[in-house]
Amino acid sequence: MTAEARSPASEHGGAGALPDGLRALLALLCGALALVVAGNSALAIALPDIAGDLGADQTGVTWIIDAYALTFAAALLPAGIAADRLGRRTLLVGGLLVFGVAGVVSAYASGPAELIAWRAVAGLGAAAVFPVTLSALVDAYPAHRRGFAVAVWSAVSAAGAVAGALVAGGLLEAFWWGSVQLAFGIAALALVPGMLRLVAQNRNPNLSLDPVGALLSAIGLAAVVFAVIEAPRWGWTDARTVTAAGAGLAALAAFVLHELRTPAPSLDVRLFRNRGLAAGSLLVSLQFFASLGLFVLAPQYLQLVRDLGPLQAAAALLVIPVGVGAGTAVATAALARVGAGIPGAAGLAIMATGFAVLAATATADTTGWLAAGVLLFGVGFGLAVTPGTVLILEGLPPERRSVASAVNDITREVGGVLGIALLSSVLLAGYRDSITPALTGLPPALAGAAGDGAGAAIGAAAGLGPDGTALAEAARVAFAAGIAAALLVGAAVLAAAAVLGGVLAPGRRPTAPPTPRPPVPATTAAPTDGTSEDHR
Repeated sequence: MTAEARSPASEHGGAGALPDGLRALLALLCGALALVVAGNSALAIALPDIAGDLGADQTGVTWIIDAYALTFAAALLPAGIAADRLGRRTLLVGGLLVFGVAGVVSAYASGPAELIAWRAVAGLGAAAVFPVTLSALVDAYPAHRRGFAVAVWSAVSAAGAVAGALVAGGLLEAFWWGSVQLAFGIAALALVPGMLRLVAQNRNPNLSLDPVGALLSAIGLAAVVFAVIEAPRWGWTDARTVTAAGAGLAALAAFVLHELRTPAPSLDVRLFRNRGLAAGSLLVSLQFFASLGLFVLAPQYLQLVRDLGPLQAAAALLVIPVGVGAGTAVATAALARVGAGIPGAAGLAIMATGFAVLAATATADTTGWLAAGVLLFGVGFGLAVTPGTVLILEGLPPERRSVASAVNDITREVGGVLGIALLSSVLLAGYRDSITPALTGLPPALAGAAGDGAGAAIGAAAGLGPDGTALAEAARVAFAAGIAAALLVGAAVLAAAAVLGGVLAPGRRPTAPPTPRPPVPATTAAPTDGTSEDHR
């Protein structure tokens, strides 16, 4: 019997309990989703250990995280199209294999450059996994249970980051930082047999992969992120920064022009004339701009400034899923009553408030207010994430569900990679401004290392005797000042997004808009692998 014939899509019945096949599919796909979502948050817990073990400065630490996020974001759109053309099961299984192998190998990296390279490879695998987790669920679930599936997917996409950080914290209490990569890699490989059995292959061989568009978008995004990450070291007005940023923006503009002119675009940018799709993309991208930045910066702050262990730092973030669950429940109920605009904008506003509270308490020992800020962030995240996802999914036609899923994912990852880069850059700039007076009189090599990151400064302080105590304290104060500035930038971005999202979003749940171009019809020829080509 073929995998398509066994697919849970054919097993659903009435409005009662889910059949076993759908429950198993939901568990497997959400497991894969949690792994790739936690690909950055889990390693963020280990960054202080990585910096000490591999000698990575703050810029190197940022690249260890952003290498994964960058290739993830750049490959999402072509991966979504490839899933529709080559088969969703094929892309999903291939992505899990790449992600798993890269995770296992990167656990034994001997230097920052090697770890960064394998992290980039893992991001490519994650890009093949992410869009299929949503499109396969949407196709398999009957219409009357589809909202439930999307809500579970959204909740896992939010809670997965915290769960990954908690698992990483536990591993780091007993093992070395590479155990995090090793565990996630093995878990990804273990999911492959179940995916081969339960995920339908659904494919449309007539779709164009648009390699030119994929290349232009990847170049543009990479150049912009490169400029933002390196700007604190080079200077924002340095010729290298300006050249890289200009080249990236030019490539992104060329991508838009190419998509407008090509007869088979990977992403028809005219679709963004639809208010729902535009508002959903805005909500999701700027939400993740701030949230992924927080997931990368907060563990470093909790360990370097608050002197918590890895597991304690992860546990301090456990209040986030509580808030996300509450926010998601409210959003699900509000969607049917008032549409996506109000809960989406309200969620971003609450997230902005949480960021402002965290910024105000970053330099003070106020644990209660820290927990309150994190809880507000979680509630706002849960309230905003489902409306944004629904707006995007309903902004593209049903036969392009993998592309719709990829648009949802790419807005998340593009926002996230820019957020990690920009907020990390703000942090580093603030840190350097604050630490500079404490570096006077130190040997040039030591001063340079301490100026590049708090981890290096605190590590070097251990061998300086009484003078080291003052340097370590200055590094902690400087890091707190830098993260406070970064959080204020995140709060401002979220507040602006709340206003814009509320204005753009339709007042009720939108229906799918007419497409500017007729969709490519599914082939009527007999499939070469003997399987059904239906798009359930």
